[in-house]
Amino acid sequence: MNNWPHIISTRKLTSELVDGLRVKGWRISDHDFISKVIDIPSNLKEEDVSKCVALTSMTGVNAFVQITKQLNLTLADYSVYCISGATRKYANALELNIKATAPNASSLANEIVKDPAIKSITHICSNIRRDELTNMLGETGVSINEVIAYRTEFTPVVADQSYDAVIFFSPSAVDSFLTANSLKQVAAFCIGETTASHAKQKGYLQTYIPEAPSEEILLNTIIEHYSKTPAHVKK
Repeated sequence: MNNWPHIISTRKLTSELVDGLRVKGWRISDHDFISKVIDIPSNLKEEDVSKCVALTSMTGVNAFVQITKQLNLTLADYSVYCISGATRKYANALELNIKATAPNASSLANEIVKDPAIKSITHICSNIRRDELTNMLGETGVSINEVIAYRTEFTPVVADQSYDAVIFFSPSAVDSFLTANSLKQVAAFCIGETTASHAKQKGYLQTYIPEAPSEEILLNTIIEHYSKTPAHVKK
């Protein structure tokens, strides 16, 4: 009999916390339910990339760096507005010129419009993307150019064992998971508000988000949740 929950993560987990949980008896299944493939347009020109750039994922950061190399651009010439958490950490590691960060696209749009000098911005994005950033900036008169520089592809697997909770790191991961699995009313732990909102729209009634968008803090949120609730007994 196992008194610990079975958690399914829709992304491979890297935190050292995972090993400790497994030693204690937690069952954690992790699989990348989406893959991202950089595919920079061959006809992209320097003038297609404004001096202000929005980056909303780690893959977007990587794609932007590759774009600057492909077009022989100087990274330091570009002001970057990016999502916080892992995206910001990666952008910092690559020494990008970060002007502001925010936990989600809507908040990032608010940061961008704080600077009245910004008239246009380039969003390095995927073929699958949400509209919050484009819509909010459009309403304020900031021109946004979407450069589709990578593809998001679903790579789902079937959850063939009973589980108590699922971890989502993006709205796309929610969609991918549900292409292979029927909706089950279990706890959905989401990396941020945008992902949680999408999970709710898809039918999840219990959604939880960490105080900051990081894998480790998200895992600690899960640990805290199950330390306060009765143990899940498996027969």
